[in-house]
Amino acid sequence: MNNSIKTILGIKDPYLKLDEKNFDNPIEDQPNQIIVHLIQTYPMHCPKCGHLMCKNGYKTVNCLGPELHFKPTIWSIKKQKYICKASSCPEVVTKLAAVEDIHYRNHISLAIKQRAMMLLTKNESQSDLAKELNVSDWTIRRVITNLDQFFKPNYHWLPRHIAFDDFKSGRFAPSGMSMILMNIENKRTLDIILSRKNSYLRKYFLRYDRSARLAVQIVTVDLYTPYRHLIHELFPHALIIADHFHIVAQAYRAFNKIRIQVMNRAGAGTHKWRALKHFWKLLLTPANELKYDNYWSRRNFSYAQLTDVEVIHRLLSFDNELKRAYEYYQNLILVIAHRSKKELKTYSRLNGRSFPKHCKKFSVLFADINKKFTIVLNMVPIQMVPLKELTIKLKLLNELLMAFVISLISELESSLHYQIPTLQ
Repeated sequence: MNNSIKTILGIKDPYLKLDEKNFDNPIEDQPNQIIVHLIQTYPMHCPKCGHLMCKNGYKTVNCLGPELHFKPTIWSIKKQKYICKASSCPEVVTKLAAVEDIHYRNHISLAIKQRAMMLLTKNESQSDLAKELNVSDWTIRRVITNLDQFFKPNYHWLPRHIAFDDFKSGRFAPSGMSMILMNIENKRTLDIILSRKNSYLRKYFLRYDRSARLAVQIVTVDLYTPYRHLIHELFPHALIIADHFHIVAQAYRAFNKIRIQVMNRAGAGTHKWRALKHFWKLLLTPANELKYDNYWSRRNFSYAQLTDVEVIHRLLSFDNELKRAYEYYQNLILVIAHRSKKELKTYSRLNGRSFPKHCKKFSVLFADINKKFTIVLNMVPIQMVPLKELTIKLKLLNELLMAFVISLISELESSLHYQIPTLQ
């Protein structure tokens, strides 16, 4: 077997050759696969006595190699067996010839695993990668698990500006929630922390040298209170920054709760209920992004030609409390967009006391802002946008996985209901 054939087959072991003595055509092209008959034999010395071991027959092992002509390739390898008898050795020793291209007791070549590592950079699911490489899903998972030894974090260094946020990881983490640690300066992920519990986070960050933790100048997190105490303990020289995304998200949820309360008071199926349900996105849109010069036919208002601003005015005329909450929501978005400490301070102190009693969500929001005022005021143009994009992608992947499992179960149930009468 020349080097060209070895290169095509992806063989790097110098002792692995085609079995041309026992097969006239060692490379069989079958309809659904290609079988390559190989033989592996070489001199082996006994690990006990050091003498040359005797050959003791062959053992045929089938392994999966890189595909050829878009077909899976099976390596049928005749491995040499060796024996060192007790007459020349303290004990009977048996060995089997090893192949450089395949790990011991594995049946998948290293070339396929290396190809799987390269394909992991694509936005494809594990099942699609497994089908493409003709392996199982668990093989792809084992490849991902083994990559951990190549991507170990440097516990002697930390960047000046770090950020971490939690995301739902399901059964892959003991607590169901994991943390992603990121370097904001170059927008790269440093590590994935398995749990977001304080005890686990403390143990994790204490692995880093004290000099590395003291070098951290800025930590960007959400408004979760336990994180603040932990950051002060682990990074004493760091300034805590609350990303504006979390403040806007809390205001969004608070205003949406009030909108739903107004809908429930109006009653299901009424004109107010249908209008507030249909134009919910318009109510949550920042005021500076509303269209005031484009007219559209609005079916909820007798197909009148109205702009976005006119629709908002009609919606807010339904309820005074909804109008007040809308003004608070839009003013908060504007203040945060200006990134003004003075405006935020004045706004939170004035509006935090003037909410209606049933608007508890906004009251809690402004109480939270006042409580963590020093952290909120530290908002700077540096954002956690890359970090939020990664966490959102991870959440979407988990949701897609659950949706796929539910649809698969429903299809199986429907097929079973269909087949049971035919069997009877």
